[in-house]
Amino acid sequence: MKAVGITAEYNPLHNGHVYHMREARLITGADTVVTALSGNFMQRGMPAVSDKWSRADHALRNGADLVIEIPVLHCLGNAGQYASAGVRLLESLGVIHIAFGSESGDTDVLMRTAAFLRDNSNSLGEEIRSFGRQGYSYPSAREMAFRKLGGDGECLKVLNNPNDILAIEYILNMKKALPVAVRRLGAEYSQKADESQLFQSAAGIRDMLRNGRDISDHVPGCVTDCLAGQLTPDIIRERDTRLFDMIRYAVLSSSAEAIDDCPSGGEGLGNLVRTEARTADTLDQLIKQVKSRRYTYSRISRLLMQVLLGIDRSSFYSEPGTSCPEPSYIRILGFNNKGRQYLSEIKNKGICPLPVLTNINKEKYVLNSNSAGMLGLDVHAADVYSLINGRSISENSDYRKKPVYLR
Repeated sequence: MKAVGITAEYNPLHNGHVYHMREARLITGADTVVTALSGNFMQRGMPAVSDKWSRADHALRNGADLVIEIPVLHCLGNAGQYASAGVRLLESLGVIHIAFGSESGDTDVLMRTAAFLRDNSNSLGEEIRSFGRQGYSYPSAREMAFRKLGGDGECLKVLNNPNDILAIEYILNMKKALPVAVRRLGAEYSQKADESQLFQSAAGIRDMLRNGRDISDHVPGCVTDCLAGQLTPDIIRERDTRLFDMIRYAVLSSSAEAIDDCPSGGEGLGNLVRTEARTADTLDQLIKQVKSRRYTYSRISRLLMQVLLGIDRSSFYSEPGTSCPEPSYIRILGFNNKGRQYLSEIKNKGICPLPVLTNINKEKYVLNSNSAGMLGLDVHAADVYSLINGRSISENSDYRKKPVYLR
């Protein structure tokens, strides 16, 4: 069987995502769509609108055949760490292509940009650090370094598009799979709701939920049914309050050194976060009081989630200064008959180099200590997510959940 891989958050899954899965299958001629899905926390540093099991179910009902989880350690990493993890998992499952949404929709330009970044990595690194010392954020520093070293206009243009930037990270990490860009249609990545657009962005739909607006025209029916009662404006406000209280408690219970030991910490952010946590009234206000030209909103948001979950370099990185460890297992969130057949096929062929987990109560004992720690963090993240949403930890524990199976 021929598979195409997709890395996604589906926060929530909307009609543009359904279009993306359909186009990925058509362009590549794949039999199977494998989705590497973010767990309960998103790459930009926020809890998901619905839990990973629900979003896996939504994906399976709308084009995916097999859904696996990206560990929370990588979901709350920077774009490169997130992309690297998604590619590692998908290539381990033997996908032929990896398809991604893209503002440009131009695979050749994206590959040329990735090649320039790779070929000039040392010089770019020096220039980026130099601009960083001048107070520029990483994205701004990289763009300025790219201009200085002579990157062409087409390549520079895609570095200003959030989906194209992530696409380049995917390409830089691919060793076996072939990249496929699917042109993004409709609203931009973070654009607020705009009824003139063919497809709304996930951010726009979340904004509609927050304001009590009907989302049924923009998402599949199963998503409407799932979110209609779960995320009313009042419930969202209660959830926001719980999340902020939990984060502020975690920050004030941590030393500045411990906060700086988080993957997104360092450079004195620990002291700054602790100081501002005493005066902020909301999570958004706290992030805005800490962010600056150098520290982006997303970085601060990720840092606060890392503090909340206890993600630190000392526990999860082998040595100070080393890169984020690669995913070391594949956690199955759901599958249909075609996905089950694909799993059976790669198992019989011995393709996958990583252990495939479907029942962690049994399989956690075969993992080495590093893998067990990474899996334990996923379980812990699910418990914290339940607390944020005011749900029973026991009933929603990862130890009680089984992969979604759609016959």
